[in-house]
Amino acid sequence: MLDGLLSVAAFAAIWLAFGMLALMQEAHWTTVTGRADAPPLRRQRLCAAAGLALGCALCVAVHGAGFGTLLAVLLLGAGAMSVAFTLAWKPHWLRGLAAIF
Repeated sequence: MLDGLLSVAAFAAIWLAFGMLALMQEAHWTTVTGRADAPPLRRQRLCAAAGLALGCALCVAVHGAGFGTLLAVLLLGAGAMSVAFTLAWKPHWLRGLAAIF
């Protein structure tokens, strides 16, 4: 049970990190927030890198080096696709993430 919860936490960290990376683009930032000002990029890059590293580290810590690495790579793809679908379908779901910055 704990393995599953930590895998979901890893996916959440990866999804949030890709959401931050998407919000670094002016078109996505304007779509989500409705403002034309640019977000602070340096802090956002560091937080996104930390989120991706955390998600991958959780996968490796919980499932071991072999399957954890494979799961981390698969979650990176799934996280990127889910952020793309979120931006296309319900971009207002990322407003909470944009409010942090």
